[in-house]
Amino acid sequence: MSSREDYERLRLQEQQEQVELELEIQRNHTMSLHSFPKLSEYYTHMTAFVSLAIFIATLLTILNISIYLTTVMRLRRHLDKPLRIPSILMVSLYPVISVAALVTILVPSSWFLCHTVMHAMFMVGGPIFRTLLFRYVISEQNYLKETSAEPVSLNTPPVCCCCGCLPTVIPTKAKLCISRYMVWQMPFWQGSIMLVMNILYYRDRQLYHEVMLFFIPFIVGSIILGVWSLQITVRMITKIRGDYQLRKKMFCLQLVVMLCKLQYLILYEQLNNIKMGGEYPINHTVYKQTIINILILVEMVLVSMMAQSAYRTPIQVQIDQSNIH
Repeated sequence: MSSREDYERLRLQEQQEQVELELEIQRNHTMSLHSFPKLSEYYTHMTAFVSLAIFIATLLTILNISIYLTTVMRLRRHLDKPLRIPSILMVSLYPVISVAALVTILVPSSWFLCHTVMHAMFMVGGPIFRTLLFRYVISEQNYLKETSAEPVSLNTPPVCCCCGCLPTVIPTKAKLCISRYMVWQMPFWQGSIMLVMNILYYRDRQLYHEVMLFFIPFIVGSIILGVWSLQITVRMITKIRGDYQLRKKMFCLQLVVMLCKLQYLILYEQLNNIKMGGEYPINHTVYKQTIINILILVEMVLVSMMAQSAYRTPIQVQIDQSNIH
């Protein structure tokens, strides 16, 4: 009887060890597919796909920087200083994003930090763009004088689909101040969240995955408030500066968060359904990140060209010189 019990105990123990071994193999396989390689391993086991991707990414980044330099030269010729500096800062967002995407391909383990840089471009671009909008009308006070307290509709994207009954309001200093805070909260609020998320990601990956979902509502809420305020401001300034292509400039700014945040998250999950790459180190995650960032680089070239077209107006210096003559 004792020998039979020992046999059953040994059999159960062997089965348990077999299950643990299979789980360990599966865990190691999952890690080999989704973990980021060390830099030395990455370049030691370089594949033709990754080499070609680095070459294409470098060319796209150089092209984006070339478009940016051409745009800056044009802005320096056509704009006076009050408009020149914020305009140059706005078109600077896209080459910075391109460099961040290139660095992600060159150093795969830095993807989260580079993704934060892309996200930060929208956080910083929002306040700069609002400053530029009111410099088109000299200042907020001058806007109130020019419009004579004309009512403004609050029913603008992204809240128009869920808050269609919002009334019109008459702009005042206090209400413009609230609008300013709605935009300026983005770099402070989201910057603090992204800083905490970066610390968690690089210090305690497991804790990061556990708390990540709790941060998303705060980030989304902050973005909605900022975009809503900017859309209202664009509508206000367009009434008296309708030939400045303000909606096109706003769309170029919105593309940053749409392509670098929304598209990134969607593709990151969708590409998991497609088997790519091989075993560690050039694994599925490396291929996935490379494809996403190549796509972002192509899109940033197109957005830079669109921004170059949008910031052709106003041609302030030429107008001032013609007025002098």
